[in-house]
Amino acid sequence: MANPQGDKIMRKYKYPNNVKKGKEHPRWKGGNYEVENGYVFVRVDNHPFKNSGSYVAEHRLVMEKHIGRYLQPEEIVHHINRRKNDNRIENLRLFSNEAEHMRFHMNGEMEIND
Repeated sequence: MANPQGDKIMRKYKYPNNVKKGKEHPRWKGGNYEVENGYVFVRVDNHPFKNSGSYVAEHRLVMEKHIGRYLQPEEIVHHINRRKNDNRIENLRLFSNEAEHMRFHMNGEMEIND
């Protein structure tokens, strides 16, 4: 079913009917980006927990590859050195949930702070 309002907007701003997405888009930057808080996101079209733009946090993907399964949404991947873009497996630690992760911080566990 056509959307007359949407068609009107498309004509007004001269959007093409065949907008290219992903690798075909002229501003494609390789399928990953870093958000303001430092986390890196990677485009993964077939991931069960991708966001609405088909992206998944890179640290979660690295941990999933290491343990050989998808992470559950409640599982937390912690960056040992607190650098959110340092996604080497040796810098990541998996917690089963947020409560376990918070206990780790509340107990004053030692972390690397370079």
